[in-house]
Amino acid sequence: MEADFGFEDFSVELQEFRIAKVRKFDRLWKVSHGGSIDQRLLLHNGVIYFGCFDHHVYAISAKDGRLIWKFRARASIGESSPVLYNNTIYIGSYDQNLYALDAATGMLRWKFMTRGEIGSTCCVCNGMVYFGSRDQMVYALRSDDGSLVWKFKTNDEIISAPTIHEGRLFIGSFDHNLYCLDAKTGDLIWKFQTQQEVYNANPFLVHNGVIFFGSFDNYLRAVRIRDARELWRVYLGIYGTAASPVLHDHVLYQETRDGSLIALTLHGKELWRFRTIEAVAVPLVHECRIYIGSADYVMYCLDMSGKVVWKFSTQGYVWWGPAILGNALYFSSWDCHVYAVDKHTGKEMWRFNTGSDPSYIPPISEGFEAELTIPKSETVDAEEKRKYDVFSTEQTESTSAYKSRVTYQMGTTYREKGKYQIDSDAESF
Repeated sequence: MEADFGFEDFSVELQEFRIAKVRKFDRLWKVSHGGSIDQRLLLHNGVIYFGCFDHHVYAISAKDGRLIWKFRARASIGESSPVLYNNTIYIGSYDQNLYALDAATGMLRWKFMTRGEIGSTCCVCNGMVYFGSRDQMVYALRSDDGSLVWKFKTNDEIISAPTIHEGRLFIGSFDHNLYCLDAKTGDLIWKFQTQQEVYNANPFLVHNGVIFFGSFDNYLRAVRIRDARELWRVYLGIYGTAASPVLHDHVLYQETRDGSLIALTLHGKELWRFRTIEAVAVPLVHECRIYIGSADYVMYCLDMSGKVVWKFSTQGYVWWGPAILGNALYFSSWDCHVYAVDKHTGKEMWRFNTGSDPSYIPPISEGFEAELTIPKSETVDAEEKRKYDVFSTEQTESTSAYKSRVTYQMGTTYREKGKYQIDSDAESF
């Protein structure tokens, strides 16, 4: 294949091309302080709840975006989206606490401290709260008072959102495993090993005795929950996936971190693919429309064949799926806003601003490198492998400080340390 890397009169024949993940994913922990929102919005009784990197949990009116209350944690709130149970909001923070807040007032009911940042969205079921932490532990707490019932140790940090199904708890870990635990006792039932981190921002899809999950090893898998037998796997793309697929009318809709929404059969056969750049969000399928955000700063409305009906542009990444109430579609953006748009036309209805500058986050390509094999016939020496940083993280000119685009830089080595200098007000633990 011939690869053109954007330099005039320059091309190279690539005999072998491989993209490898060279170190553990730690991108989330490098986000600087700011007003960016990296959350799935919670919509309930006309109120929208979400957390923010400015340390706050917000409650705003779904009607007009008016602020109802906000609660301040001691550090940023990232991927741990809010969950509602018995008029209580449960949400984790990088200050290592899981918070239980009164949904009506934002008053603190209780908090539980772990030994690591919490980016795991919790699962609340039968009076229990389940979540993971960067301290490698899975926790089960009583929902009314936050007292510990049990904990289970994995071998690496956890951002995965746990899922409860028929008395079993499923959760992924950066130790490359999907765990199946007894929800009452925390005892291990089985674990399934992949080749890279297992990280799902949304609950796992379990259907007809099968769990569907992805990994940073670039595969989506279907595994039978009875005995952890893999039924099939399908390759998704060079950066894998950070979410479980959505099932609608016997079709799986799978996001990928390299910018695709893939429609698949329940047996893993691809039906169609919609392509943007970088990561896309978990889709929402509603009334014969698919709503999906993307790292190209756009919320898309697609028809059921993957064709664009309308699109709405923001000034930041749109990494989370929207919520719908009536004719309004609500979603968050990295540009520090929550947006309400008409679900039929994409016309803006209102927006809410957190009031801070956007947070900095390293590009998705950090931690990956490309390895090119140069054939012996083209070199004087024996066949050799050279490593190039084709995912240079140098930022191009842009209209905002946090905006970055991938450029191609040949003949340099991958820079693992010191490349991303977080602002002086960044979180540090």
